[in-house]
Amino acid sequence: MLKIIYHEDYLTDYFTSLAENPLRISIIYNKLKDYYATVEPEKASKESILRVHSQEHLEKVQQESMETYQTAMLAAGGALCSAHLACQGQPSFAIIRPPGHHAGRSRYGGFCFFNNIAVAVAELLETGLIRKAVIVDIDMHRGDGTQDIFAETSSVCVIDVWSRQREAYLELLQDELDRVEEADIIAVSAGFDLYVEDWGGLLESSDFHRIGCAIHETAHAKARGRYFSLLEGGYFLNDLGKNVLAFCQGLEGKKGESDAV
Repeated sequence: MLKIIYHEDYLTDYFTSLAENPLRISIIYNKLKDYYATVEPEKASKESILRVHSQEHLEKVQQESMETYQTAMLAAGGALCSAHLACQGQPSFAIIRPPGHHAGRSRYGGFCFFNNIAVAVAELLETGLIRKAVIVDIDMHRGDGTQDIFAETSSVCVIDVWSRQREAYLELLQDELDRVEEADIIAVSAGFDLYVEDWGGLLESSDFHRIGCAIHETAHAKARGRYFSLLEGGYFLNDLGKNVLAFCQGLEGKKGESDAV
């Protein structure tokens, strides 16, 4: 059974954009809480952050505001919690804020401060819990920060596809998953802004279920069933909870139509 990672402090009202607001998190959590058990994370340590970010970067985020910094540390902690659960064979979806995939080694932007998925994967690699990871980014925007951090790391493969056509996108993603060789874990940067009513204007709710199923199948075939997923983008609030639930039910391996669709 999937678990969700959540902390009420993700609702902290710091400012980055009207689009990236606490309501996103509460909508998703209220939709998922009746389906899945909740695990509360702790903040990441500075040591964990500095595995993928420079000291200067850390200090710049500290200077943003105490609310921003503390929430970003908690988001990275949620990613770490999700990753460690995955290593124990427990899949999860982390409802974290702020997102992370645009944060590079020494830069941030796009509502992102620390690269949550990079922090998590780097810790698993450095502590010897894994030797190879696959990161799948399904957000509308390229995970440029993630690619920056792992550009010279042969032990991490980043899958990040794009197409202007719905079926072509889904086929490209499936093709990349089919090419995955044996890995120790699959980590997903799960953005929902490719939704047909969101900025990307491409995918239906059922497609997020289909993607979740594909991740589930790939993880069980090639990564010993070890996988986890973190929230990135997604801003059409009316259907955001529905789309995340559809994805999560796919991650569980539930075939057929999701309860959310």
